[in-house]
Amino acid sequence: MIDLSELNPLRKSRNYLIFQHPENDKALLKVRVDEPVRNHLIPRYAEWRYGNLRQWNREANEYLAALHRGRPEIERLARFMGYAPTSLGPAIVVEKLTGPDGDLAPTLHKERLGLRNDPEGLERLRQEFMGLLDDLEKGRIIVGDMSYENIVRAQERGGKLTVIDGLGERVLFPLALVSDWAFRLSIQRRRDRLGGGFGF
Repeated sequence: MIDLSELNPLRKSRNYLIFQHPENDKALLKVRVDEPVRNHLIPRYAEWRYGNLRQWNREANEYLAALHRGRPEIERLARFMGYAPTSLGPAIVVEKLTGPDGDLAPTLHKERLGLRNDPEGLERLRQEFMGLLDDLEKGRIIVGDMSYENIVRAQERGGKLTVIDGLGERVLFPLALVSDWAFRLSIQRRRDRLGGGFGF
């Protein structure tokens, strides 16, 4: 078990405490801290089997599917490195992506806010985001929880935008897995919803 009692989290989010892995400086430990939400009279299989960790099951499945297909677009994803027991509960181990200063990579949300008075800069950023979606579409990689907070600019990827969280589809019947039409529709919805968010 990895003891985190002496460590301060590098970042806190609604769902996670994120720690530097004490034994691997290129890895992070993400410990789930939110309470599970159960709205179903009869629990779904994944809910019964994995509880609050079911999102990790989806993320690992989607990463493994991209790895299996040998898609170069997998470089647009933070590397999945496994799981680990910690003193704060189970953790998912992921690649540490950094910015030019060596700290955690800045999120797309932070970059958008920094460019809110620079229309040309925002348009360049929007085009980069569209390029990320193009790569995800080419690689047939499903990101069910796409948000500006789940995308970072990573030095480890030559400064490209990279997805760090939200892989996999979180619906009961994941049509995007088996239908090209449903997959393309899901990508288009993200183009429309998030691509339009670069104007203030």
